[in-house]
Amino acid sequence: MFVTNLRTSFLLLLSVASASKIFQQTGDVEVRKPVTDKRTYTYKTLDSGLRVLLVQDPDAQKSSYAMSVEVGSIDDPPDFQGLAHFCEHMVFLGSKKYPEEDSFSKELALYGGSNNAYTASDQTVYFAEVGHEGFQKTFDIFAHFFIDPMFASSMVDKEVNAVDSEHKKNMPDTQRRLWHLLRSKANPKSPLSKFSTGDLKTLKLEPEKQGKSLAAALEQFHSKNYCPSRMHLVMMSNSSAEDLLKIARKSFDTVKKDSCEPRPIYEDTPTFSHDLGNLGRSFTVHTAGSPQLWLQFPTVSLRGRYKEQADLYVNYALNHYGPGGLKALLKEKDLSLGYSAYFETTPAGSMFFVTFSLTENGAKNTDKVMKYFFAYMNSLRAQGVNKDILEKLQGMNQVSFDYQERSSSESDFVTSLAGALTSAPAEDVLTSGALLDKINLDLTREVLGGIAPDNMNVALVSPGFDEKTGKEHEQYYDFNYAEKALDPKLIETLQKASGFGLKPPPSLLYVPKQLALIDGSATDEMPERLESGVELWWLGLGRFKVPKALIQMKLGYPRSAVQSASRHVLAAMHSRLVNMALEKPSDALQMCGLSYSVSSGEEGMSISFSGFDEHLIELVRLVLPVVRQPHNPSEEFEVARRQFILDVSDITKAQPYQHAMEAFDLVTMKGGHSRAALLKAAHDTMAVSPSAHEAFIRDIFSKPTLTLLVAGNLDRKRSREITEEAKSLLLDSEVKPSKGFLARIVDKFIPSREPQRVLATDSDEDYPFVLKPKKELEIRVPNPIPDDPNSATIVAYQFGIPTLADRVRFSMISGLIDRPVFDVLRTQHQLGYVVFGFVTAHRDILEVRVLVQGFRETPDVVEELIESTVQNLTSQFANLDDKEFEVRKASLRSDLVKPPANLASFAGKFWGQIWDKTYCFDKAQREVRFMDGADFQSSASLLDAWKQTVSSKNRKKLAVKLFGADPSGKLALREMKNQEDHDIITDVEHTTPLSTASYWPHEYLCK
Repeated sequence: MFVTNLRTSFLLLLSVASASKIFQQTGDVEVRKPVTDKRTYTYKTLDSGLRVLLVQDPDAQKSSYAMSVEVGSIDDPPDFQGLAHFCEHMVFLGSKKYPEEDSFSKELALYGGSNNAYTASDQTVYFAEVGHEGFQKTFDIFAHFFIDPMFASSMVDKEVNAVDSEHKKNMPDTQRRLWHLLRSKANPKSPLSKFSTGDLKTLKLEPEKQGKSLAAALEQFHSKNYCPSRMHLVMMSNSSAEDLLKIARKSFDTVKKDSCEPRPIYEDTPTFSHDLGNLGRSFTVHTAGSPQLWLQFPTVSLRGRYKEQADLYVNYALNHYGPGGLKALLKEKDLSLGYSAYFETTPAGSMFFVTFSLTENGAKNTDKVMKYFFAYMNSLRAQGVNKDILEKLQGMNQVSFDYQERSSSESDFVTSLAGALTSAPAEDVLTSGALLDKINLDLTREVLGGIAPDNMNVALVSPGFDEKTGKEHEQYYDFNYAEKALDPKLIETLQKASGFGLKPPPSLLYVPKQLALIDGSATDEMPERLESGVELWWLGLGRFKVPKALIQMKLGYPRSAVQSASRHVLAAMHSRLVNMALEKPSDALQMCGLSYSVSSGEEGMSISFSGFDEHLIELVRLVLPVVRQPHNPSEEFEVARRQFILDVSDITKAQPYQHAMEAFDLVTMKGGHSRAALLKAAHDTMAVSPSAHEAFIRDIFSKPTLTLLVAGNLDRKRSREITEEAKSLLLDSEVKPSKGFLARIVDKFIPSREPQRVLATDSDEDYPFVLKPKKELEIRVPNPIPDDPNSATIVAYQFGIPTLADRVRFSMISGLIDRPVFDVLRTQHQLGYVVFGFVTAHRDILEVRVLVQGFRETPDVVEELIESTVQNLTSQFANLDDKEFEVRKASLRSDLVKPPANLASFAGKFWGQIWDKTYCFDKAQREVRFMDGADFQSSASLLDAWKQTVSSKNRKKLAVKLFGADPSGKLALREMKNQEDHDIITDVEHTTPLSTASYWPHEYLCK
């Protein structure tokens, strides 16, 4: 997996230990940690020079480990672009001690484990987690990937195709295209200009023409860069630091001390300048998706300056949405509804990127977007860096750091530690990357000064640009584009830009100070029903001793309120309109760690609030009246409608397999609407209009129901008070007309096309039942992404409505099929980079699914290979011995009894059941009782369930085949007709109910 090391979220910056006095004394260093962190950190250096961070975590449910290596894509040899990424793929495929290519994945799967890796610009990180019982064996296999990797020539030839498939998957992605294009314009002597991912051409075909061997280059690259002095190991388990150190030494003591050179630093090579002719450039690129505007600025290097966080001030200013902020102005002028800003720092230099998501108007007026942006930057420079803002941020960060919650994944946590160790000492491993320890006003001013019109490149991504007119060609992502110098007059205008009501942001206003914790939690950590006049459930703190809370609300309404395509659009737009109305007034609260979300679905509106509890009620009081009635001007409604059309029209945001899933859901679930139907409805300005929206609001609030779940640092009394507020603001108030005089006159004489309706209560006919075919069903559709060669094939085998015992069986089945499906279809047959075999819920039923995305074979061939793979798996279930069954059973049991990692997962454990009114709160306990009982003592029931689902006479098989373009650019899809043994659908937009099919009932079995 290739990734970029981009920091995209300002809120991720809000955690710091700058003033923390909580230190953990370790063997060699002091590691700063939050007050809530129960872990013990010990840092050691082995005789070989390998540095190891040992983390003893009493609450760890699995053991996890990660290795970061100080080498990344910028270190690729010029003749083998993508070699660092390819090495990442090859490392996991066997060692001299464990030569089988799948020995690691098999051992991990046995103990409920998983693994992955990524290659960034300056580092490569490998990571895994596994049940404690499998820790020592899998760790030793992991260690030998770095000690004596196999690098078998047969796997080199296979895996280079996997890298090539990964790149083909990424080629249509606009973000990747632009990120690569802008970096590729760097000084050719700078490694930033390289092609990072690699493909078959750069790794194999071109080097072979020059008589160079990929296998030999791989060996040389590994021996040169994978040295103990450039590797950082992190191990975490519930074992003591002493035991972890013994395990590390046992596996890594054979490593010899190296004389490896320190990782290269490339900052002496200028990347962008006017003298090089690669600064002050403008690019135009076609997209089949939404328009964007990219600004790129080379900046002063921030490498090693993490304590000063000179980018924090700029990020805070750009994320400000209050009065005088850039975001509010761009929205008001209908130019952009949002943007992202991030700094990228590598050993080759630092860059700052801003990416604007443009409206239709914004795409036509990019000069205005830039003028407002630089007017804002100029106002920041004119006032000077405000030290009070930085001090308030420092205080906010301190609270956020001290009361941060656990990650949901042990693997994610150790991976972040390993990555941090390549750029920060161990004492700062928990605080580096997003923390403000030292305010440096001069460095902040220098960063701000580099964000200037004469120090940038600009790229417009536009659906209106005809790619055929582009005279330049990007060879690796295969697209044409236009390039020219920025207009000097435009640069001069931007340098002088000012006014427009733009001004620097204020200091933070809601830094939490009341951090006391409540007493008590619900009994047995199960939701407690509180009397309140509505359905109110309460959890309390549970095991999460932090001054934070989470409130979940469901505003229920009949499904008939959103049954039509236009009502689906209005429901989606309602959430947008609420967010648009709240962006400015909620900004001060959200910048202090509070958040809310609003989304409308087929049976209710989901409203949630989270963050520090001190000011949470203020956010509730702000949001709920707007949910009840947004009061958006008609102009704003029109902006939201057009933006909805842009977003739904953007087919490039989804991968081909996601488009295949759209077709699958459309055919197999009752009452759905296609992308085309939603667009048709959204274009109808009478069916989707301000008056139609008001009718929608009246309908959903005519007889609503209210359900709440409160978790965290809110006691029963405050929970009831919040519930009373919610009842008053949502149920008791009356919707009033929000339109002006002219709009009401228009509505009087030109009424909305949305009919007046009397809403019925929900009936079985309204429920989105899942299709139950009597014959096998095949769905054949084209890949909607133009010229994309990738196809996708999804094959599903329906089991039906499960009991809790069935859920246990299929959880184990899912773990059993995952790796074999991957090994056969991806590793052996090289069908594509995206290959999964799994069991999933499809509304009320369970399905076994296999998913493949790639370009090497047509979906018809892929389906045959999937079918043979699935049938061959039957022997695996038949031959599953008692020992493996018991090991997998113990691993599954551990997963079932695993406590929630944080407040969100604690509430999430119950909220879905409250929303669906199934109330099977003790589901996990019941499943464990089944596992420990007499009916689950052998694998026989697994085999029976598997055969019933995939190979019985009455099996229910469904397949989606999405066809990509062939090399000529034409679709490989060919027409087929229904056959006696299966039905074929080729037009999902106009599918009529199958005469040979029925629907599964709506039922949940808590037994």
